[in-house]
Amino acid sequence: MMSDPFSVVRQAHRICAAYYQQIFPLLNETAQKLDTTFLYWDTWSFCKPPQSNKNPLESWKWDYLPALDFSVVFSRQKNPTAPMTCDDFVLDFNLITDSELESERREKQYGKNEEPVATDLKVTVESAESYLRVFLFSATTNEGIYDSPYDLWNSYENYPETTSSVYHSDDDQIKGIGFVLPLSAIAHDNGINVLLQKINEHLTIMQLQ
Repeated sequence: MMSDPFSVVRQAHRICAAYYQQIFPLLNETAQKLDTTFLYWDTWSFCKPPQSNKNPLESWKWDYLPALDFSVVFSRQKNPTAPMTCDDFVLDFNLITDSELESERREKQYGKNEEPVATDLKVTVESAESYLRVFLFSATTNEGIYDSPYDLWNSYENYPETTSSVYHSDDDQIKGIGFVLPLSAIAHDNGINVLLQKINEHLTIMQLQ
């Protein structure tokens, strides 16, 4: 009796759901332990799934897998009614589930605005990587230049390098720092504590400069 070929698709969906059930709560609980508030989320490589008034069959097939490469942003602001100070910060988690489809690499490998064929990617799943990039941003002065966390985050041009060094914006009004962790480093029972420690270490580095 021939096996059902779509059993693989069903299995893939279940594996993805199990992955999200582990990694999403981990990131959310980490953000909560840092006393931050959700600010914004967006995709890097692909578009968000279409709204209900748009024809979903006209979207890129990859658009239905936004967690392959997406950013979720939180902020901590001691006084939400006042402008951002040096003690406030923005936290940006950039989750890269498949390095072969990370935005810059994908454009270089397959061309801008090209939808790669999933069964014909140049790098195998075994050779690709899954990792988390973490970015932190803060004002450099208490002069009240940025009224909101989103204003500050959105005013930083591009992103700092993930070298654990502090990078200042061109106008020297925002400082940022970034680091990267393979998902295997946090995908375990103590993962939240590992991530929290790394974030707090980098917060200290950023705030001292």
